[in-house]
Amino acid sequence: MIYPQEIEVWYILPAIRRELAKSLLNKGLTQREIALKLGITESAVSQYLKQKRASEINFEDPILNSINNAAKRIINQGNVMKEIEKINNLMRRNKFICKIHHKYDSSLPKNCDVCIYEK
Repeated sequence: MIYPQEIEVWYILPAIRRELAKSLLNKGLTQREIALKLGITESAVSQYLKQKRASEINFEDPILNSINNAAKRIINQGNVMKEIEKINNLMRRNKFICKIHHKYDSSLPKNCDVCIYEK
């Protein structure tokens, strides 16, 4: 059994960072600048941009729009962790995390409690 928090840590959060890296690259930042902004290594950024890490998860448009807006705030010195938390909470509200849980562990109940939880 895969626990919901494992899905978030292993799949969701890296996928959010991957999309943030892609968005920041599209906004003209270099891989080094992206790494500094996101607090990750340049090699991690390189892997994200090559779709070699966190590649199993594809986000829907409302999430991608939120990620793009977060990237703009990060460029202007926004707090990366707070932006990632906002995106993750949006995914919970839209039940997107539950969809991913069911993709990786079909033994989960149909109404898992992770999407009900909100801070």
